[in-house]
Amino acid sequence: MHVLSSTVRDYDWGSPTGIPEILGLRPDGTPAAELWIGAHPGAPSRIADTDLQEWIARAPAERLGAASVEAYGERLPFLLKILSARTALSIQAHPSREQAIAGFAREDEAGVPLDAPHRSYRDSWHKPELIHALGEFHALCGFRPIPAIRATLDRLRSVCAAGDTALVDAWDAALADGDEANALRAATDLVLGQGEDYGPLADRLAALSVPEVPADDPSCAGSAVDPLVTLREVVADFPADPGALVAVMLRRLHLAAGESLALDAGVLHAYLGGLGVEIMASSDNVLRGGLTNKHIDLSELDVVVRYDTVAPQRAQPDSAGVVRGATDDFALQRIDSAVDRPIVRSGAAILLCTAGGFAVRSGEEAAELSSGDAVFVGADEPLPHVSGDGALFIATTGLPTGAEDATAARPSAGAAGAGGRR
Repeated sequence: MHVLSSTVRDYDWGSPTGIPEILGLRPDGTPAAELWIGAHPGAPSRIADTDLQEWIARAPAERLGAASVEAYGERLPFLLKILSARTALSIQAHPSREQAIAGFAREDEAGVPLDAPHRSYRDSWHKPELIHALGEFHALCGFRPIPAIRATLDRLRSVCAAGDTALVDAWDAALADGDEANALRAATDLVLGQGEDYGPLADRLAALSVPEVPADDPSCAGSAVDPLVTLREVVADFPADPGALVAVMLRRLHLAAGESLALDAGVLHAYLGGLGVEIMASSDNVLRGGLTNKHIDLSELDVVVRYDTVAPQRAQPDSAGVVRGATDDFALQRIDSAVDRPIVRSGAAILLCTAGGFAVRSGEEAAELSSGDAVFVGADEPLPHVSGDGALFIATTGLPTGAEDATAARPSAGAAGAGGRR
């Protein structure tokens, strides 16, 4: 069992309070967007003076487990984060494994440096992810039904200036294609591809006084709030950005504390605000379309995005408190109270405390975790048992549990369905 020290990333969209409060630090006004806990080369955690990936590389089969090495190579396949958003993250999607392999090879062959700001594929891995809310969490995820989007445009068209009607009409006409995928693709391409027109339009539409409608109005279908409320919120932080109009087309979800949302490759999404524990496949492949100052790659985003209106599902924990994503790269267990309870793991595990305190015992070794503390337990180390109260998260792979963890039962396959296994 090995104590980890990890890095806080200070992206502009981060809240200055959420992560410092978990770490027991006094906020100093600096954005604290993400705490990365894992072996990703972008900001690897450290065991004493050694970064975690280097430490794993000294004995990968023992420290990761044979099944993990066979499936994912000599790398920790998941990355655990605490995410704290003050404003919206970029509108984005992530590639499938096949798309990532092809995209990474293509940019390598073109001689694009790995650290180039305009590079889209920084590795050859996919990036399914799961967010577990620690408080109220707001997200955009997947497209709303097309009739609902068009009803929202009707409301805007009824009050917008005559000079803007043509732009709204063109947007609406793109959605009129009888094929759902073609319509969503055409509308997204139009708004993002003609940002010089639709970025300023977003500001003007957000400033309109549009009559309110009840929550069950057709124009609000697929959204936890009126989409025009979302438009105003996003424009306030990202003026003249056409991504704000894409936000109108996306489903808005509100997660309560303790709820989880799993996202697979190709789902267009943007987190709007809140504090949560996030786990994902260890990758940095992000295709962005708006609401960001980072590299935007509209042509590749168009290749990656799934243009459908399938509603996202909240990922439900099984009886052991384990939630799973769309692949076996990761699984996340939450424990709120325990007395000498074995964790559920497959191979290596990271244990993170975000509230309260827990005692962890692995064979003859023991550690006390308080809020913000994390430890790494290798696959060759005894199965940890925990005692305490608060919030303890265990990150591991979603592969079948190994013989070394015979005391920890494999969660039922049925629990994975809510995570959207595809």
